[in-house]
Amino acid sequence: MASDITLAVGDGARRMTYAELAAVRGTSQASAQRLVRRKHWPRQVGNDGVVRVLVPLDDARKRPETLAKGQGLSTPGQSPRTSADSAVVDSLPPGPSDGQSAPDDPRTVRAVESAVEELRATIADLRQRLDHERDRADRVQSRVEELHTALADAVAAERIAAGEASALRGQADRRREWSLWRRLRWALGRRR
Repeated sequence: MASDITLAVGDGARRMTYAELAAVRGTSQASAQRLVRRKHWPRQVGNDGVVRVLVPLDDARKRPETLAKGQGLSTPGQSPRTSADSAVVDSLPPGPSDGQSAPDDPRTVRAVESAVEELRATIADLRQRLDHERDRADRVQSRVEELHTALADAVAAERIAAGEASALRGQADRRREWSLWRRLRWALGRRR
C-alpha cells in the first residue's frame, strides 16, 4: 500500500475504497458506506467499477487507541455496543488484568448500582410520560365523543327545523289560495 503522502490529494484528503475505509476504521463496509453518506464525502466510480471516496486524512488514519479499547467494535457473533451500553461499561472501573471480573469490588458494585438507579429513574420518567399521554388521549377521545353527540343533535335539530319550515310553507300556500278565493268571491258578489 502506498504511503499517505502519495495517496493524498487536494487539501489533505485521500482516495479510498469502502473496503479500505472499513479496514482502517475497524468497521464493516456497510458502516463505512453509512459514514460516507453521513459526512457527505465525495464519491467517484472508477473505470474498474470500484467506488472511491475522498476521505480527509484525519479520518483516513488508523486510530490505535480506539482499536485497542475495542469501542464500538464487535467480534463475529456479538452485537455491536450501543451508546448506552458504552456509557455504562465506560463508567465501570477497570477489572483485573487476568480477564476475570471481581464481583466483590466495591467500586464495581457502586458503579453498577448507580447505573441501575439511573435506569430505574429513566423507566419511572418514561412511565410517567406514558401515563400522561394516556390521560391526554382519554380526554381527547372523550371530547371527540362529545362533539359527535353534539353534531348528531345539531343534524336532528336541522331536520326538524326543515320539516317545520316545509309545513309552514304549505300553510302559507294554502292561505294564499284561500285569500285568492275570498277576493274572487267578494269581487263576484259585488257584481250581482
